[in-house]
Amino acid sequence: MIKSFGAIRALRSCRFELLAGEIHALAGENGAGKSTLMNIIDGILQPDEGEIRIDGQPIRIDSPAVAQALGIGFVHQEIALCADVSVAENIFMSRTAASRRLLMGGADLIARAANVLAPLADIDPRLPAGRLSISQQQLVEIAKALTLDCRILILDEPTAALTEHEAQKLFGIMHGLAARGIGIIYISHRMAEIFGNCDRVTVMRDGQHIRTDRVVDITPADVVNAMVGRQLDALYPPKLAGEPGTEILRVEGLTDQRFRD
Repeated sequence: MIKSFGAIRALRSCRFELLAGEIHALAGENGAGKSTLMNIIDGILQPDEGEIRIDGQPIRIDSPAVAQALGIGFVHQEIALCADVSVAENIFMSRTAASRRLLMGGADLIARAANVLAPLADIDPRLPAGRLSISQQQLVEIAKALTLDCRILILDEPTAALTEHEAQKLFGIMHGLAARGIGIIYISHRMAEIFGNCDRVTVMRDGQHIRTDRVVDITPADVVNAMVGRQLDALYPPKLAGEPGTEILRVEGLTDQRFRD
């Protein structure tokens, strides 16, 4: 797969393979090309060269609607809910848009949304989405994808805004989906999440495929070294600091909407 934006080569001879029923981590530094590759798979972008195959057959994905029809669900890191409508309406937005019915909603929609949300969090589906916390909004984004009956689910840094308890619930759902044969692409920088929940990991760097391994065959250090392209002596090197007792930070008169002086 090759993709350029003007003089910038975002992807160069990139490849990725997903198996049915596996949780496949995609790792790489910012700018490695992960989002570009996923946006091509989801039909948001078109490649300059290369092809996508599903079940061995070449497929052209012209738009996210085509991707959705092919069973591809994408939970973006950026939250894109409609703040002024209910959680239930957000969850079933795509189905509502595709429906020919004049009226949608009511108790049935609320009940269906509650069923989808139940394994994730205790969120009232009648609330406007804008009244939810950031972590709750992220869970609603995930719930939206779970209603699509997808064969391929892409999760882009899904735990970035979640509490540990919420993340553990998500991991349980992921393993349940994988057991049903759904392939999951899990984008994350967090080694503990990758090695605790994924079957394989692919590392990208500078728009290229670097390596793909089973997580049982490598170490977090192997992944990090592949991401940065050099050997690191320590994942958490000592921080530079001044002499004990010297001032390194001062804040005075700080004011915003939450606090004063």
